[in-house]
Amino acid sequence: MTADADPRPSAVATRLTVASAAPDRVILPVRALAAGREDFPVLGMAAPPGPGRAAVQAFYRAARRLDDIADDRNLSKADRHAAIAAFMDGLEGDGQPRLTAMPAAAHDLWRLAAEAAAAFARAGIDITPLRDLAEASRRDVDGFVPADWAALDGHCRLSAAPVARVVMAVSGDQDPARRQAGDDLAVALQLLNHIRDLGADYRAAGRVWLPGSWLTDAGLGAAVLGAPAAPPRLLAAIGRMLEAVDDLLDRARPLLTTPVRRLRIQAALTLGIARRHRRRFTGTDPLARRIRPRRRDWAGALADAGLAALRVPEPESQTAGSSFGMAIRLMPSDGRPAMQALYAVSRLVDDIADGHAPAARRRQLLDAIDADLLALGADHAPTGPDAALLDDAVRHHHLPVDALRQIVAGCLSDCSDHPGGAPAWADLLRYADRVAGAVGEAALVAFGVPQAAGRAYARHLGRALQLTNILRDIDEDAIHGRIYLPAEALMAAGADPRAAPVVIAEGPARLPAARALGRAARDAFAAADAALPDDPHLRRRLRPAMAMADAYRGLLAVLEARRFTALPPDLRRQLKRRAVRAALRHAVLARIGG
Repeated sequence: MTADADPRPSAVATRLTVASAAPDRVILPVRALAAGREDFPVLGMAAPPGPGRAAVQAFYRAARRLDDIADDRNLSKADRHAAIAAFMDGLEGDGQPRLTAMPAAAHDLWRLAAEAAAAFARAGIDITPLRDLAEASRRDVDGFVPADWAALDGHCRLSAAPVARVVMAVSGDQDPARRQAGDDLAVALQLLNHIRDLGADYRAAGRVWLPGSWLTDAGLGAAVLGAPAAPPRLLAAIGRMLEAVDDLLDRARPLLTTPVRRLRIQAALTLGIARRHRRRFTGTDPLARRIRPRRRDWAGALADAGLAALRVPEPESQTAGSSFGMAIRLMPSDGRPAMQALYAVSRLVDDIADGHAPAARRRQLLDAIDADLLALGADHAPTGPDAALLDDAVRHHHLPVDALRQIVAGCLSDCSDHPGGAPAWADLLRYADRVAGAVGEAALVAFGVPQAAGRAYARHLGRALQLTNILRDIDEDAIHGRIYLPAEALMAAGADPRAAPVVIAEGPARLPAARALGRAARDAFAAADAALPDDPHLRRRLRPAMAMADAYRGLLAVLEARRFTALPPDLRRQLKRRAVRAALRHAVLARIGG
């Protein structure tokens, strides 16, 4: 059965097609993709000829049959469990005498598992990936439903990551960071398949691929997945999964630095098609239509692979694709290393706070960072897992410890499994000053502006930018179970600030509360303008910050004109282009001394 005919998602990173006319021969993904049977390439040229390629082919044969049997509703649940048990026996070389009492599916799986185990042994590969696949299939038979993100991520690392581990093993690249990147890429591909099939899987088999906690945050039940079109709350919840995909694809980029040319080409091809496929979900309802990569997506990905074949691998810039990237390019060269160090710390802290780990674990990680910063402030050596990064930021680039600790404190306030409603004005402004104003204060070191001359400007501008971000992201934050509209403004508009965030975001108090927050943002911009140093030299050094101020003023004006409703994707892209033009204008003024 082809991927198009079967609406259910594969238990591995992609759908693995076995030629019906030649059961011992795997159709390589490049050919299958060209025929429209696969969404992503996962084998290609990454497996060199010899025992390694034979092991990968045996893996695909076993994985495809295992997945088909686990999904076969014509078999009873007991028969499917028996077949998976036979698969495990085949991996261990046990159980053949018991096969006579088992269904035919068990015979198939036992044989394929035994063949795969033998091929893995010849290639010197551990069979753990095959065991993980079997465990994922067992969970699928039992009707796995993810309670939260950790459960979904863990399931994908059983059902999708094994294919990456096998490919990495046969390629010969044993670098731990790239092996982790391979796992992340495989999980991202699996999530894209799940998003693509959300409606079809629920309607066909009652399967749910969105974390239950995310549906609860959105005030929805699983039955909404059976609707012909997704309501706005569901689209926002799907957006959370797309954010996770974006993060995983970013974390997969170290694969492009592998010295193994075959693997580098394969990684560029797979990442290229995945990123293009992911962009097609923006502004599209996956319940209303099935989204697949297009020919033009393939053409672009193949071009990426061709460049990868010619490129000498280099470490990736930390700030590639980030908002810090533009600021760094506008800065004088002497300040760029310090800004990159600030970006690295900010990204580390922000990724932990916005991650999908349980709140207690995120707080633990942030507390460890704060302890290291406290040690550095006392001129002691840090000892935590991120000690080298923090030591470089503080001792080498002289970023202020107090400002970095305030950033951590602000992000700690976001680490709650059950946020406690809308914040009071004082708490909201303190939060903005920590997560944004402190970043501006630390950036003064990179700009080469003395704290005494620039601190007030940095603090006021940081507050203005953060309040504008809050107004832009009201709906997205609400779906995440957060609301940042001030409690006093909500109460003045007749709303309960302790109500569910999605209720507040969709209620009549949203507009007056957002207007109050918009006025506070305007006041902060005005205060920043008044605090801008008079010294022309310092103003030139602050041009990157002034460019951000202009871009965010424009964003605030658009939000006000739209009555603080969500921005559609095309308008967001237009605003990004405006920001680039503002940055270029300030870059020219800095060069000519304006």
